Amino acid sequence: MIRPKIKAARLDDLFTSAEDEVAGFMTDAMRDTTDEVKEAFRAQVRAAGLGDRLANAVRGVTYPNKGGRKSLDPTGWVYAQPSKDGRGAAAIIESYADGAMIVPRNGKRFLAIPTDDVPRKRQGNALTPDEVEQKFGRRLIFISPDDKGFRTPSVRKRGVGYLVMKSLVIRKATGRWRNASERERAGKTRNPRPVQSVIMFTLVRAVRKPKSVDLSGPAALAEQRFPANLDARWR
Repeated sequence: MIRPKIKAARLDDLFTSAEDEVAGFMTDAMRDTTDEVKEAFRAQVRAAGLGDRLANAVRGVTYPNKGGRKSLDPTGWVYAQPSKDGRGAAAIIESYADGAMIVPRNGKRFLAIPTDDVPRKRQGNALTPDEVEQKFGRRLIFISPDDKGFRTPSVRKRGVGYLVMKSLVIRKATGRWRNASERERAGKTRNPRPVQSVIMFTLVRAVRKPKSVDLSGPAALAEQRFPANLDARWR
């Protein structure tokens, strides 16, 4: 009877090769899982109406992540890009996860919530009260909510006051507001347009953000998907 003789060094090579292959499966499965969780997180941010820019700030990285290295104990990390001042994507997303209360800062008494009549920037964001005043060349007027002349359906949430821009007319071509001319204010034009006072902002003391992001969801998805991804890689 002939028995093969396998040297100890050869056995070490076989075990090392098998271990390296398994480590590759584990690392690839973790990378797949990290990518899936990242995309699920981004989809949740978009579904909350927070936009693509904030969604794309959600990143994912798998360790080890350099030089094609593999590990039997890989790690995946999905996170939102932080910032030094605490106002980055991480802070914004966390505030929607917690349902944070927004209050005035820098000594201001109220928050100014823009109405649909506020002009927009190219990025789609509404102008601030200061920017609205710069655009129209004059100050916004504070109106009390008790003023019956300004209880309009366009202001859905009753506030502690409104900021109004007076003497505006609608542009026919764009449907946007512009300053009325002196002749329009005097009603001396051939086809007079109504000169209106327009509510630009509703003033409130605080706003609570809705809980529209669930941070526990991506964590649960990771636990569910890693075994399936490992099985797929193993096959």
